[in-house]
Formats: sequence, C-alpha cells, structure tokens
Amino acid sequence: MGLRKVNIYIIIIHCLFWALFISSPLLFFFKVNFNLFLKPQFYILHSFIIGVFYTNYYLLIPHLFFRKKFVLYFISIIALLAINVYFVNQIEGDFFGHPPYIGEEALEKLGLINDFKPHGKPQFSTVFSIILIAVGSCVRITSQWLHEEKEKTAIKKEKISAELSFLKSQIDPHFFFNTLNNIYSLAQLKSDKAPQTILKLSELMRYNIYDADKETVLLKDEINYIQNFIDLQRIRLAKSVDIDFYVMGEIGEKEIEPLLFLPFIENAFKHGIDYANNCSIDIEIVVEETEISLLVINSVLKGERRSSSHSGVGLSNIHKRLELLYKNRHTLTIAENEKRFMVKLKLDIDEN
Repeated sequence: MGLRKVNIYIIIIHCLFWALFISSPLLFFFKVNFNLFLKPQFYILHSFIIGVFYTNYYLLIPHLFFRKKFVLYFISIIALLAINVYFVNQIEGDFFGHPPYIGEEALEKLGLINDFKPHGKPQFSTVFSIILIAVGSCVRITSQWLHEEKEKTAIKKEKISAELSFLKSQIDPHFFFNTLNNIYSLAQLKSDKAPQTILKLSELMRYNIYDADKETVLLKDEINYIQNFIDLQRIRLAKSVDIDFYVMGEIGEKEIEPLLFLPFIENAFKHGIDYANNCSIDIEIVVEETEISLLVINSVLKGERRSSSHSGVGLSNIHKRLELLYKNRHTLTIAENEKRFMVKLKLDIDEN
C-alpha cells in the first residue's frame, strides 16, 4: 500500500507539472490567442516535447547512463535533440504561420519575436526541450542516488541484525554447555541440588527463547536473569567461594540490549573458581541517569596463564557486539595482577 501511494503521488506531481507547463502562456503573458488552444498542432507540439522528456527519463538514463555507457548516452541525447529540432521546427513553422501563439508584444519584450515569425527558425520549444532534458536528468539521477543510499542503509541494518543474532546464538550454546556439565556432575553425585538446578536452568532458557531475540529488554529483567544465573552457580559451588552481587541506582524502566553482561560474569566463574583454596567473585552493577556500569572482579587461579582469561568465544563475541551496538558509546577496561582479574564496562544509554 505504501509503494502504491508513492506511485500515485508521483503521477499526480507529473500531471500538475505538465498542466502548469502547457498553461504557462496563460499564466505569464497577457496577450494570448485563445483560439490556438483548440488547434491540434498545439497538442502535437507539447506531446512531442513531453515524449522527449520521458524518452530520456525512462529509457536513456536507466539503460545507458546508469549502466555507465556515458558516450552512447550523450550520442543518444544529441540524436534525440536533432530529431526534436526537426519535427518541432516543422510543427512550429506551420503553427506560427497563423496568428502567434503568444502575443507579439510579449515576444518583443522577451526578444523572441524573430524566432516566431512565419518562415523563421523556431527555437522556443527546442530550448524548452533542452531545459526539460537537463531537469529530468537531474531529478532522475538524484532520485536514483537517494534510492540506492536507502537500500545501502537497509542492507547495512539487516547485516548488523543478522550478525548480532549470530553472535547471540553463539553465546547461548557456550553458556548452556557449561551449565549442563554442572548438572551432569550433580546428577553423578546424586545431589539434592540437581532438581533445583534444572528449574533454574529452565527459567534461564525461557528468557533466552522469549526475550534474548528482542532488540532491547527491561534492565530489571536482565538483572533478574543475571541473579538466576548467579543463584544457579551458587548451587554447585563450595562454601569456600565467596560470591557477592550488588545492584545500585534507580533501575526504573531503563532498557538494555539482552545478554550483554553475561559473558563477563560467566568468564569470572569459568576462570575464578578454585575448589582447593578460598576465592571470590564480586559483581557490581551501577545504574545512573545516562550510564550503566558493570564491574566484575574475580580471583586468579595459581598457575593459570593470565591471557587465558581474555580468550574464549563468549568474550570475543561480546567485543564485536559492543562495537556494533555501542560504537563510541562504551568503555571497556580489563586489568589483571597476580591475585585479581577485573573487567569494567560502562555504557552510555539513551533515555529517548
């Protein structure tokens, strides 16, 4: 329906333009021989000029100019103008052998009286044809350029959307693979925590299925998702692991892209758990009016290579997602020493 409406508007604009063009003698000159509006030569003349315009607009430009056949295009334009000059001169020579189309007084003021004398060399319609070809070419080329730019923007958006969907789909198996391994371990031990773990996992899966594909989700829902994830981790971890999760600030109805924070938190659990020694994971989310920040600090295991904490599919994907979603609107700081590994992410959010 939208395309049909646009086409109707274009047809109306073209009709109004030609109506204005044909009636221009009435609008701009005082002495007009109205009897000539009833003569067939009048309509043949203007039909020929209109034909020249649309031959260039719908035939020469799309099939020659847009295909970069510039030499052939300009040769065709010259040929079209030559045909136009010949036939228009024949029509005007016959047409203006009778009382003039425009009053002689007006023609004298315009300096065109000699061009419209009987047996002279009519040029008025030819000049108009050249002007119309130039204007039509500009309009057609400009509209085509705008159309191509619009298509490029749409393709770019589709590409980004497809890439984001791909990156999120990589996060899901990565996380659930680790979680299912945990459930398997609990089942092997016949732990009473297994049913509760399965229930928590089902809640996470429900979020992933119904919410993770949305462009944005409520921040409070994302925080609840993170809380469920942490609770699930607590079920399987020993008491020697100290886990703290804090949320500060006014959450309200703020929104965020789903699953942005999880890879950093998951990475802390993957690389920061030492079952033989005391260790800790501190997670802090601070919500401000135009900024959301995440701070994750975890213990570094003895003997573990520091660079390993930076690797993995999850963190690689989140770097790409941040560049796509928050380009020039985020800061990511990663620091590490012998005891602690820290990630701090700040997002500039748009309240509009």
